[in-house]
Amino acid sequence: MLEKLKTKLEGRFELVPELWEEIAASAKQINLKKDEVLIPYSSLKKAAYLIVSGSLKQSLIHSNGNQTATWFFFEHIFDVAVSFDSYSLDEYTKYEFTALENSVVFQIKKERVEDWAERFPSFSKFYREDCMGSFVLFSEIRNHMVSHSTSEFLQYLKKRYPQIIEKVPSKYLAEFMGITPEWFSKINRTPLSV
Repeated sequence: MLEKLKTKLEGRFELVPELWEEIAASAKQINLKKDEVLIPYSSLKKAAYLIVSGSLKQSLIHSNGNQTATWFFFEHIFDVAVSFDSYSLDEYTKYEFTALENSVVFQIKKERVEDWAERFPSFSKFYREDCMGSFVLFSEIRNHMVSHSTSEFLQYLKKRYPQIIEKVPSKYLAEFMGITPEWFSKINRTPLSV
């Protein structure tokens, strides 16, 4: 799996040998079974998790213990999972990250990421652009969700991000969209408009 990580990174920025040696020595491989928790609620995880296979669900944990799916991560899109309240704000997380399927991720601690961003210009550029690019896509999807009807939003996801529809169980998509599984099932049967 380390070779798969290397190939993934080489496709995104100039991976100089010295940096790769440090990444290979620092990255911790984590193999997850379906429904296994990667980041537990109320933990402090100052690390990034790069997905090389599989997918994850981020859920907000409410004060009554209920969960709501709020985001998803995949090996080919949105492939870096981070609990931002812990990573950036040094707070215990309000979220839980769970494997949607058997998955392999590599954990890299925040201090290593920041060190590499300071010392390796190509990594620094990738880090900034990847973070900003993910934020822009996340915002675009959220903005479509709040500004369109649920059926229009689902059509948008099907056209622009079919991997979300293909990989995420409908009950979690319904939670994410704030609708019942029954309503999701009904609008999901609507043919894709051209």
